[in-house]
Amino acid sequence: MESKNNLQILSFNQSDYITRLEMAVSGGLPVLFAAIDEDLDPMIDPVLEKNIINKAGVDYLKIGEEVEYNHNFRLYLTTKISNPNYPPEVFGKAMIINFNVTL
Repeated sequence: MESKNNLQILSFNQSDYITRLEMAVSGGLPVLFAAIDEDLDPMIDPVLEKNIINKAGVDYLKIGEEVEYNHNFRLYLTTKISNPNYPPEVFGKAMIINFNVTL
């Protein structure tokens, strides 16, 4: 679905994922964090909470540093855990959809 929009596939294990996330936020590119665990990195909390700051008519988001926020940016998180147990804070920040396939 997002391949035509230059989907960025990231992992919390990558050393440069914050830099790549900042570039995607400013460029309006979709980002997929694949195979995440039940613990999310607190560095992406500003993205999940949409802590957008408006300065002089321009929207900014502070991740590692303040980057310009493009409203075309989208974030997807996927997990292979069949029944993840996320804390209530995550449910408040994100929309959780269960795509389990059953018989």
